[in-house]
Amino acid sequence: MKYFLFIIIIIFNNAVLSLNVDEAIKSTIENNPKVKIAIEKLNESKELIENAYGQKLPSITSTISGTYSSSDSSTSTASTTPETFTDKYKISLSQNLFDGGVNDLEIKRSKILFDNEIINFQKTIQDLVLTAINGYFTVINYEKSLEANKKNFDSVKRFLEETKTRYDLGSATLYDLQNAESAYAIAETSLFTARQNYNVSKITFKRIVGLDAFNLEEIVNFDQELDLNKIIEKSLKNNLDLLLLNNDILNKKILLSKEKNSNKPSLDLSASAEYSDTGRIDSGTEKTNGTIGITLTIPIFNQNIDKSDIRKFQSQILQSELNYVDSKDDIQIQASNLYKDYLISKSNISTSLKRIVSIQTSLNSIIEEYNIGTKTINELIEAESELLSVNVNYYSARKDYILNYFNIKALEGSILDLFEEYLPNFN
Repeated sequence: MKYFLFIIIIIFNNAVLSLNVDEAIKSTIENNPKVKIAIEKLNESKELIENAYGQKLPSITSTISGTYSSSDSSTSTASTTPETFTDKYKISLSQNLFDGGVNDLEIKRSKILFDNEIINFQKTIQDLVLTAINGYFTVINYEKSLEANKKNFDSVKRFLEETKTRYDLGSATLYDLQNAESAYAIAETSLFTARQNYNVSKITFKRIVGLDAFNLEEIVNFDQELDLNKIIEKSLKNNLDLLLLNNDILNKKILLSKEKNSNKPSLDLSASAEYSDTGRIDSGTEKTNGTIGITLTIPIFNQNIDKSDIRKFQSQILQSELNYVDSKDDIQIQASNLYKDYLISKSNISTSLKRIVSIQTSLNSIIEEYNIGTKTINELIEAESELLSVNVNYYSARKDYILNYFNIKALEGSILDLFEEYLPNFN
């Protein structure tokens, strides 16, 4: 798989059609409702840019009206009842010529807000990818655990049957029989628990990914090396939360500049043209009017509200900058902890593999000694249970190793690079 640094591929069940983690992520990105909601928010935020550019364009309006009027007029010699119907057509234009740069600043701000939505979209995808990966390997782990518990249950069941036979023949004590029955009950409960965990994990996986967890591939690489200094360097440069905090600082600086510029004079142009005709019923008058005007607005005093808002934005900028610095320190600590957990899980894998080999060798020896009567049934059951426990620990350590790797990639802001082929175009 070209998107992973993971190289060792084990396909169990020998299935030709199997679901790998790459396909699981693809399905999650394409089908999860959270992704569709995030895309709609992106489309919504694009309108901020359109609206900001629109503020610099002229405003043009037109009106059409018709007015009917009738009046009575009388004198000592005559009386009249004139009627008129007046058509009026008017077009008006208004255009800001100078606003102190407020509109240009709003355009820059709208682009930052749109960039924020892109980052939030990436965070949504990133969280879903991590959830899908966790669900993917959780299913695999529970399946492996179920297989191990089945094997352990079959062994303990066989030992119980043998112990019953030996007890009936008088070569096993009641204590041996009770221990075998106790071990059988524990193995039966563990098997039931493992089966339920596996079933629930498949349901959860389908809800996230939208596909059945069937014939999953294992992708594991125990040779992948990471460097802490490079992790920190990438995280401080590309971490999505840091990018949002940096944009927050830029946004507040623009708001401060807008507030300062709002105290500058503004110049507006207005023009209109009007035609009217009052002769639709009786003879009347046609009129054509045109006006053009320029308005200069100079702010003089606004109850010190502007100064208060300026101080407010200056305080908010300082808070955002302090928050940014604090978050950078937190990210370095997160990177160190993730790297530590990554190394620990890698060491746990190596330790578990060695223990599995050791316990399996010991178990083979105990089985042989049990067959010749030098080892008890209790010793055999204990060895089987220990092997089960170590196998479960191994699967858990392997899952932790893989999740730690992807969590590091998420902290670096680079996890989506592994799946960019499946990301929708949001530019």
